[in-house]
Amino acid sequence: MKMSSLSIISPLQKNPLILARTTFIIFFIIVGILFLYLNQVQPYYFIDEVFHIPQTLKYCSGKFFEWDSKITTLPGLYLVATAILAPFGLCNIICIRCINFVTTIVNVYLLFEIIQTTNKTKSRSGIKKPWIQLTSAYAIGLFPPLFFWFFLFYTDVVSVNMVLLMMLFHAQGHISISVFFGALAILMRQTNVIWVAFLGIERILDILEAENPIPVHTKNTPNSVIILWRNLIKQIRQGPWSFSKFIFRIFISIFPYISIGLGFLAFLIWNKGIVVGDRTAHIPTIHIPQIFYFSVFTFCFAWPYMLVHWKEYLKWLRNRWIVASSFCFLMIIIIHFNTLVHPYVLADNRHYTFYVWNKFVGRYKLLRYLLIPIYGFTIYSFLSCINHLRFASQMTYIAGVSMVLIPQLLLEPRYYVIPYIIFRLNIQRIKKWQIIAELLTTLIINFLQFFIFINKTFYWDDQEHPQRISW
Repeated sequence: MKMSSLSIISPLQKNPLILARTTFIIFFIIVGILFLYLNQVQPYYFIDEVFHIPQTLKYCSGKFFEWDSKITTLPGLYLVATAILAPFGLCNIICIRCINFVTTIVNVYLLFEIIQTTNKTKSRSGIKKPWIQLTSAYAIGLFPPLFFWFFLFYTDVVSVNMVLLMMLFHAQGHISISVFFGALAILMRQTNVIWVAFLGIERILDILEAENPIPVHTKNTPNSVIILWRNLIKQIRQGPWSFSKFIFRIFISIFPYISIGLGFLAFLIWNKGIVVGDRTAHIPTIHIPQIFYFSVFTFCFAWPYMLVHWKEYLKWLRNRWIVASSFCFLMIIIIHFNTLVHPYVLADNRHYTFYVWNKFVGRYKLLRYLLIPIYGFTIYSFLSCINHLRFASQMTYIAGVSMVLIPQLLLEPRYYVIPYIIFRLNIQRIKKWQIIAELLTTLIINFLQFFIFINKTFYWDDQEHPQRISW
């Protein structure tokens, strides 16, 4: 008996679990083959691996008190790799790199779980079609500036893994477990403390709303903050005893987050700063154009969701031309006085940012100002994509992104990864053409980045092996 292709696909569509498992197996096989091939292309250390892998090998040998001062992140990545590999005597370059390969697969699964969990609680704005949920997980999991590192040993993939675990357990209401993975996320990269704090504030907002629900039509407006404030005043007026019990309930609910915050504060005092090791390349600064760069960066990958806001943007320009002109003038001032460049961007031709800056933005000063209309639209459309969130959450997220990016002198796409993932996870009402366009964009960029990595080589005088281009 012949079975039509429709009869085969139909059960998969009706049972999301079967569809997910089938695609995960296929994804694992394809990525596994690519992993083996790319490790043949690049069998030796690549850029920062010269620090990461030897440090892991030291830990595997039990040398936990030997530390390479060039490493600026906490030792979470090396501890995880050692705990998994050392008991089996598998501490070699290919097995160490396998950590990122496995966590890349796990990240797609976690993204799918997060999307499913968060959309169960949404009525009309949520993503209800299972295939769109699954495709979204792959589109985010294959996000080129993150997916690129799956065959190497960098902090990014495992850092995202811990942040996603933290977000998943938070969404499921398992706060203590969420905070545990938040602590591990900080051990991977110190700036992840900001996303732990972000979820802590979200927890407080959830409690405040549970006590006094905010009308749906005002949730995503500034009025919601006024309502929250009035509800808090109402709690105070109920008397000292009632208010004390209310504060105690909040304190107990967020105590795990407070403990992480106090622990991190103690680390900052003891370490005299956020960076461990060599601090000369990571001196905190004020670099506001990072927000402009991030908005354009986001548009490059999320354009199907952002481009649809162009009519609203033109209408806003017409109706709010005084405000728009003021923002334009402010951006001119910021670009003129606050355009900064890290020496690495000028010197290291193994990164895309070297070519973007040295051939375009850095070479033609006028171009910096000509980009202002693009910055304006990408920032507007970025905010439009998340304006369905409660207003306090929008402000908390924007503050988090600013705290992660603005102190960074270095123009580094890897810093944008977690802010982008959180943004993308919060996009709702996804249409069929949008998710298909996003996935195609992701696949094309991935193909191009690996094609360039494999085929474009050059040599440095002080390096034995050929150099390649990455993020």
